[in-house]
Amino acid sequence: MKTTLLQFFQFSLVGQVSFTVDVVVLWLLADHVALIWARIIAFTLAVLTNWLCHRIYTFKEHATQDAKFKEAVQFSVASLLGLIPNVGLYWWAISTATYQTYADYELAPVAAMLPGIIVGHCLNFLLSKHWVFKRKAHDVVDYP
Repeated sequence: MKTTLLQFFQFSLVGQVSFTVDVVVLWLLADHVALIWARIIAFTLAVLTNWLCHRIYTFKEHATQDAKFKEAVQFSVASLLGLIPNVGLYWWAISTATYQTYADYELAPVAAMLPGIIVGHCLNFLLSKHWVFKRKAHDVVDYP
């Protein structure tokens, strides 16, 4: 059984991959759609990347198909809960006078993402470890 520290490290590595998806998509869309929509689209694609990578790497226990479907639904719910501080803090950041001062800088929309990503990352780890990927004996299939 993995320690919580090892799982958090693996979770954070996957988070870096998802963060890259999040940043690149936001950066590509920022000049073409409203910033809040660019943020939501980027977040959604990052969530999909996140779940796939966690399924393959962080929480790779072999689960039954029913358990995997339940897990995907729970991960979606957990991600929506993580969306609240993520997008909420982003909206707050882009609404501040400080942001308006630096809004012309190319990376300003990306910098505004950081507070929400940090809070959302911690919330998503707790929900993933203790709810989404928590295994019950009847959900696990032990493959050789």
